Amino acid sequence: MAKKDFHNEMNKVMKQLKANFKRFGKDASIFAKKGEKEIVKASKIGRVQLDIISLNIQKEKLYYEIGKKVAALRTGGEKAAIAVKPYLQKLRKIETNIRSKKREISGIKKVESNK
Repeated sequence: MAKKDFHNEMNKVMKQLKANFKRFGKDASIFAKKGEKEIVKASKIGRVQLDIISLNIQKEKLYYEIGKKVAALRTGGEKAAIAVKPYLQKLRKIETNIRSKKREISGIKKVESNK
């Protein structure tokens, strides 16, 4: 009789273990999918942030070029203003791109958090 009781107990334990492993597998799958989504979100945001850094570097180079141009033409008055106009237009374009990239990051955060 002791052998039958032991077998019955082992069968119960094995059924419980089987159910627990199934549940664990499902939970692990859910966590993996959530982790994958977070990694994708972080990589998208990181890519856009690198674009912003690149634009900021371009902006700094333009500031340098404007400074050189103004220093070379500092006695010209109006000539200096006309000479730096193309640089200022480039700066505005870069600033617009930076704002656009920041909005893109906000959009990624909203879209990914709604999923």
